[in-house]
Amino acid sequence: MKPILLLCALLSFSACSFTGTEEAVNPMEAPKDLLPEETFVRLVYEMNLLEGARTGKTLLGDSLPLGQYYETLYRDFGVTAEQVQRSFAYYHGDAERMARYYQWIIDSLRADVQVLSAPTSLSDDE
Repeated sequence: MKPILLLCALLSFSACSFTGTEEAVNPMEAPKDLLPEETFVRLVYEMNLLEGARTGKTLLGDSLPLGQYYETLYRDFGVTAEQVQRSFAYYHGDAERMARYYQWIIDSLRADVQVLSAPTSLSDDE
């Protein structure tokens, strides 16, 4: 829940900071441990999958706290929660770039739903 609240707050603040120029400018200095863009977007995609599967503070059908899933996700990506927070803050400083990232994430999630919703054949004889 905390990452989503942080995400919403950062999106709200970044939307207010847009300068109106054709090219968005990120007023923040990049942190030394900034996640590369591709890694950041893949991580946010995975975080959205986790958030989509949760009910309250646990995942559907599981009793493990959501935080443990995030810890595992961060470990799999080789990052820390603090590094993710700093990268979120930096990347959200550029609203146009984040809009592109989220559009890619939404498109990818929709494609996943289509693949998972596709009818499957019960036998090869049909």
